[in-house]
Amino acid sequence: MIAAQSAVVPLEFLTMNIGSAGAACVVFLAVGFVGGYIARPLVDGETPALAIIKPTLPTDEQATAAVRRHKDFFGSFPNAGVKLGDCGPNNMGPGTMCMTSFTKDVTASNAKPMNRPIGFARVNDQWEVSTW
Repeated sequence: MIAAQSAVVPLEFLTMNIGSAGAACVVFLAVGFVGGYIARPLVDGETPALAIIKPTLPTDEQATAAVRRHKDFFGSFPNAGVKLGDCGPNNMGPGTMCMTSFTKDVTASNAKPMNRPIGFARVNDQWEVSTW
């Protein structure tokens, strides 16, 4: 009879530990949120050097010519058309990365533009595709 009574754990003991652990979690979360909020202005996301350097951008005609010259394992696009959208520094290679409206063949009657990012870089005073 004594063994059976010692195996029973009082319920107040369990709720007290869970309550303490829960309170500790709330305190740690609050400290993390406050610390992140305070440190957020320290991480600007744009370094001063990148803020000063404005990337040079190709025109739609230069981008179209670069895509028409570009060859990869899918082939080439001699009748392609490109309209540039938002551009910024290319994080995957040299030059600039632009969101484009790309048409594989502008002479086709059922040509539909596709929105896709394409990277461009200046090589020997002409624009070339750097990231496809």
